[in-house]
Order: sequence, then structure tokens, then C-alpha cells
Amino acid sequence: MKERKPPFRVPRWLWPEILFLLAFAVPCFGQSPITNGLVARWTGNGNANDSAGHSDGQVSGGLRYAPGPAEQAFQFNGAGAKVDFGNNVGNFGIRDFTIAYWMKTDSKTFQEAFLCKRARCDGGSLFWDIRIGGPNTPLGVPKLELCDPEKTTARYLLASRPMNDGQWHHIAWVRQSTSSGTSTGLIYVDGALDNSMVYPDTLEISNQAPLVLGQDVCNADSTQPYSGAAADLQLFSHALSAEEILSIFQAGKLAK
Repeated sequence: MKERKPPFRVPRWLWPEILFLLAFAVPCFGQSPITNGLVARWTGNGNANDSAGHSDGQVSGGLRYAPGPAEQAFQFNGAGAKVDFGNNVGNFGIRDFTIAYWMKTDSKTFQEAFLCKRARCDGGSLFWDIRIGGPNTPLGVPKLELCDPEKTTARYLLASRPMNDGQWHHIAWVRQSTSSGTSTGLIYVDGALDNSMVYPDTLEISNQAPLVLGQDVCNADSTQPYSGAAADLQLFSHALSAEEILSIFQAGKLAK
């Protein structure tokens, strides 16, 4: 009688690796691992279409597409290249939000634009923008600025280190409010908390200005157009948790 072989059993030590791969097998092919509260997503994979909402971007100024962390990415020339997503997106009001994306640059420019939701270059209007470097900001360091003219000062949040090393980095900006009226700004870099700041209030940030990637309305203060690449820009209508941000980073990292 032929001896039956025992069934193959996966070693216990191998299960964590298998579960990790299964968890990210779908996201690494272009599907965001987090869809709850996702209001807009532009992957940059050969077009500027919004795969989560209705705010398709309009590209201009010589924007091109280049290899990204997963598929293709927006490539900005440091001159006229930009993506205009229209004025119906990026109006967070006083709600919590998350802005997440991949970026890659080796630019040594004093101050560069990245993402702008701003009508004019002054402190007399509601706006938010993300720039790289600038006054009182080290070269290559991303900075989020929120402004409400009814408040005495704008709110800033900076990364703790430069990102202009020519490598892909995942950035996530989060605003999280409390029942007492205060709010916390957090920045995550490559899946880990990098810096945070507590503010005494929660600024209103809604306006009729278009949301633009790669350009900023401020050029009189030496803000130059972005020179580098960007991919998988996502806007969420709530504050993502640290675990959720890590999952987005890991999905993109696994897809490289």
C-alpha cells in the first residue's frame, strides 16, 4: 500500500510575511488602501484625472510624466509646468483633513511652490499652501501654511529635515481638532510621525481659488515653480490615523 504524504503546512514563522503581502497586494496595483473619507486622488499615471471624485486636473506649461514610486508621476520643469484641479476641491473649512502625496526633488532653490490654494500673495484672504524652503525655513524643507485674516497670525508646520535628496518621500499633512476648539497639525514622512504643533484654534480654510500643483501665486517673495516630481496626491475629509498613513506608505513602497 502506497504511503500517503502528510499535507504541506505553512511554517508558523512565515505567516506574518504572507499576511503582510496579502494586505498590500491590491493597493500596490493602484488602488488606495484607504478609501474612507477619500475625496480626491490624482495618481499622475499618465493623466491628471481624479479617480476618487470629480476634479480632473488641467495640465499646462510643459508638464511631463516620468517614472514614479509605483507607476508614472507628474514631472515639473521648474518653469511653467502645473496642474490646475479647479476651485471646488481643497475647501476644508474648519474640518479635519489629510493631504498625502509622494514627492521627489533635488532642487537647491531658495523657495519653491508645491501645492497652492490661494488667490493672491498677501495675508488678507483665506488660504492654504505647501511650499519648500523659504524665509526662516531650511533649504529643501516642506512647509504647510494656513491663513485666516481674522486671526492675528498664520499657522505653520514644517518637516524636521530636508526632502531635496533626489529620493522619493511620502508626505502626509494632518489637521486634527479637539472638542475644546484647539487643533493639532502633524506631518508624517515615509510613514512615521516627523513633527507636530498644537494651535489654539482651528482656522477656516475655504476659498474660490483653484487648487494648483507646481505653482504658487506668490512670486514677488522669491517663490519659484516646483522642480521635481509628484505622485498619488490624495485629499481626505478627516484626520487619518498613524496606522492608516503607514499603510499608504507601505503600499507605495511595496509597489516600487
